[in-house]
Amino acid sequence: MTTSIARFNGIYGDSKARISHDYLQSQSIVPRQRLTDWGLKPHLHENLFQLFFLEAGRASFEATEPLELHTPCLVIIPANTVHGFTFSPQVKGRTLTLSEALLDTILQATPGVLVELNSVHILSDFSSEVSFADLLALEQQIHEEIYSDLPGKQLALNGYFKLLFVKIFRLLQHNRGKEESPNRALHYFREFQKAIERTAPFEKKISQFAHELKITQVHLNRICQAVKGKTAQQIVQAHTIRKAHNYLLYTSLSVAEIAYELQFVDPGYFTRFFRKQTGLSPGAYRAKAYRSDAPTKPAKSEPDEPVSVTAAS
Repeated sequence: MTTSIARFNGIYGDSKARISHDYLQSQSIVPRQRLTDWGLKPHLHENLFQLFFLEAGRASFEATEPLELHTPCLVIIPANTVHGFTFSPQVKGRTLTLSEALLDTILQATPGVLVELNSVHILSDFSSEVSFADLLALEQQIHEEIYSDLPGKQLALNGYFKLLFVKIFRLLQHNRGKEESPNRALHYFREFQKAIERTAPFEKKISQFAHELKITQVHLNRICQAVKGKTAQQIVQAHTIRKAHNYLLYTSLSVAEIAYELQFVDPGYFTRFFRKQTGLSPGAYRAKAYRSDAPTKPAKSEPDEPVSVTAAS
């Protein structure tokens, strides 16, 4: 029997959050009550990237199968990835949640880092150059900056995020081949994502991607459904939409120029494809994003509520 996976636009349990390209939140991990087994049931966030900084206590992570975690550790969860946690009552840590679009903005000049962060990683082997304490300290600085009214706030946040992601990237490189992975399926999925990044939209069929991975198309689709809750074709389409999003929000290219940059046969086909995927035409999507760019001043009395912050480019 197929189990329905809960989907949230905001953090776990938040069914009222609006989809925003500049969603950002930092909060302490507080284990749920016993009726939820002290954790978070398997779910996904369609547009949110998350970092779990687990400082102490016992915890297990569930992607395609349960995996015991060894604290301290950092769990990296890309958008639209099915995941769940079980925590001991003594667990201590923090979460950092930001929209996939904001992540793209911060890392638009370093696509290699973005590709690395677009897969599940569980890091518990730290180095002399990058310690868990270093990462946790940066998360705390980001948290304090989010809820401050200091001048240069956007620039400071952008700097802290870039430093955090650089340190994580270096740690991933240090642990290459040693990092803990829930199972073999995530390895295939990570390689599929890298292949998509190297390929122009619509250049390859799903069967070609599967052949390069030395697995069947059916197997690749099963992996994608288990990890992301989408077919392989839907993941390729989502990647194209992400590229279009970046062009629409961070360049002055016309819709027609963007269509040709993405190698669509004509602007009309691009507009139809984009509207089918997002519900908006490219022009309306760009206009809506610009209208929501004004930062929202967070309420100091509610430090764990999501806030709207736009990173400086």
